[in-house]
Amino acid sequence: AGDAYGTVEEGGPLRGVLVIASDASSSSSDNNGVQHPSPEPLVPQGDDTPSKSLTVGSSYEWNANNAGDGLANTDMYGLPTAYVTDVNTANYLRSVASEQSAAIISKGSGDGSSTTSVTATASNAAAYPSIVSEFNYYMGPDEVDAKKCLGWKDADGEWSPRCAPLGGNSVWSVAGSPLALGYGGESDNANDNEDGGENGANNSNRPVILLATSIDSTSMFHDLSPGANNAASNTLTLLLAAQLVGSSVKDDVLDSLYGQIVFGFFQGESYGYIGSRRFLKDVLEGFQCTEGNEGVPSVYKKKDEANTQRGCLHPLRADLTFQNLGQVRGMIAVDQVANLGGSKNLYVHGGAATDGESGYAGFLSEVIVELSASDEGGYVAQASSVQDQEDDDGVSPLPPTPLSSLVQLSSSAVGGVVLTGYDDVFVANSLYHSHLDSASSKYQTIDKDAIASAATLIARTAIAAAYQDANNEVDSETASNYASQLIPEPVSSSSATFTTLYKCLFEDGNCETFLSYGTVERTNDALRTGSDLGMGVPLGTPPSYYTSIYDSSNGQAFLRASGKYYGSLMVDEAGKDTEPVKKYGVDDEDVFLVRPSLLEMSIFGLLNNYLGRGSFVEQSEDGSEQDAPALATCKSTKDCSSVSYCNLESSSSTTPTCAGGSCVCGARSHYHPALDEALTAAANVGTGMFEIGEEDEGISALYTEPYWSNYVGVRVYNDAGNTPGVYASSLGAVFALACIGFVWRFKKTMVKEKVY
Repeated sequence: AGDAYGTVEEGGPLRGVLVIASDASSSSSDNNGVQHPSPEPLVPQGDDTPSKSLTVGSSYEWNANNAGDGLANTDMYGLPTAYVTDVNTANYLRSVASEQSAAIISKGSGDGSSTTSVTATASNAAAYPSIVSEFNYYMGPDEVDAKKCLGWKDADGEWSPRCAPLGGNSVWSVAGSPLALGYGGESDNANDNEDGGENGANNSNRPVILLATSIDSTSMFHDLSPGANNAASNTLTLLLAAQLVGSSVKDDVLDSLYGQIVFGFFQGESYGYIGSRRFLKDVLEGFQCTEGNEGVPSVYKKKDEANTQRGCLHPLRADLTFQNLGQVRGMIAVDQVANLGGSKNLYVHGGAATDGESGYAGFLSEVIVELSASDEGGYVAQASSVQDQEDDDGVSPLPPTPLSSLVQLSSSAVGGVVLTGYDDVFVANSLYHSHLDSASSKYQTIDKDAIASAATLIARTAIAAAYQDANNEVDSETASNYASQLIPEPVSSSSATFTTLYKCLFEDGNCETFLSYGTVERTNDALRTGSDLGMGVPLGTPPSYYTSIYDSSNGQAFLRASGKYYGSLMVDEAGKDTEPVKKYGVDDEDVFLVRPSLLEMSIFGLLNNYLGRGSFVEQSEDGSEQDAPALATCKSTKDCSSVSYCNLESSSSTTPTCAGGSCVCGARSHYHPALDEALTAAANVGTGMFEIGEEDEGISALYTEPYWSNYVGVRVYNDAGNTPGVYASSLGAVFALACIGFVWRFKKTMVKEKVY
């Protein structure tokens, strides 16, 4: 670019790139079967990327089948690049470009003299006025990195950050009775798991089997991240697995198992595993709250109520319930199961090599293979060939999923498996992290039955995993049979639940279902906290799964203390105005607040709904068995106060709650901040200000973006030239003179009549 056009810094003519939709015109070709390369590098989140230190097997080329060109990580010579999605605009730009180039060739093909060339250019400019593209993407000076822009100070020395970190909220939920919200003491806080099964009081402190996936995607064009074969299919698979577990197995059965099933939907995974690393560090390493691990009531006016949710003032956590989880025993992750390349083969990655051959991860791998043998749709899971390979560093590589976070953070003491639709490389033409990875794209193929089969496998494997005892003495066949008996019916791709969720996740992120769940969660939170923060940012139509910046409007939790808002709070230290901040709880209206995205709110509500149906009262007053009740309808949890079908004797945490318009038994869902592990919200100042933690090891990617606004983006329009401006100026001048003349004449008349 520098050689051909002059460098951007020196004022060269190349200022930006518009990419026109390849299939926007009916006359566009099908590229003769040529695949569309993935914009991710050959090694996603591996070598030569900011996340290379976070990935297990960082040199393995998972994206080799898609000719990964790494454009997503390319600076593009500092030029902003935008994608034209509007069909009419794209067609117009293409036709004008074709006609202009043809005219230049035709009119400039004379004797090749400069005079002929100039004449042709002038003639072409007259026939085709300029099309103007305004690129409003200021990214800051070249020398400013993430640390500098987060710590930016203005000319007066005031801290005024010029950017925000990427992030949002992860959502996690337990199967079985809800966890107690209160503080369980130091042993619970350390996430110990000495006891399992019925010995775990309040369903806490049992070994955790974490079912995990990412809920975000990306592409070269961030607002076009449809993620059909990753974020959308991953989220759908795990939600269907939760629905299958919740509708098939009662809470008392789940509570009696040695292990506890936990669903984790992690945000920001495409940018250094932000969500999974933050959550797992808090659980595995034992979160330490500055003011004491018992925390404070997240809604202070509810401090005297039983089972009140707790929060931590610094580092800020709006919900400390994760302290009551046991240690993670293993993970079952899912990735890219919507496009199997035309086959019916699913693959199991990880296994025995991920946990030092301790036996549990290998057991999980065997169970999935065992269970797939009975798949009615003919989908078969088999061990990936990558399990027997090692990268250049002698490490058995793992797909870029939350399992990498678990294995690395636990130093391979804890492992698991990843169920995928690919073997040793991503499926050819899978459009990994491409703007074309959409269910409506003619280049992508979505296998709904494969998603349903994967969801069934995940649900049954979770039951088998929880059934395994402390000494790994249950063989895979026995555990698989037990799981199949508890969950005899598979997920169907033609079911109402599948159809509804598919529409929301693949076609219309503003669907009625998501809006309904989001409205209920918004109302519930407003009634609980006394503050209505509004609906979260929607996915859009069609959906786009780019994570977000992390501020108070986009997922950052914050608190209100004595009428002031803080990103976190350290009592008795000076605030921004140099006055000592008041202690949390001085005002009864003190509260923790968070505004998640609509996707996060919907997942939160859906998990409460799907997993809240296992605690129904099974006997009527005369002792006879009764069928599952017809659920009461609601607009908020207060409408469920008179519900009598929840079994409060089994757990006080099964108090009825409203989820998606239905009263179910107990709230099981929780938010957890998805924020780069290096960052902490600064104390005693407003939101959007972050500090690098003292214990930061410098291995995280630390992605940031300039603040979003309505001015960010691209405008494309025809340059009408000077003529309209001349006409407008002339008309304005004539009108001004006419007004002056009218006023002068009117004043003269009034003077004459002696009324002025």
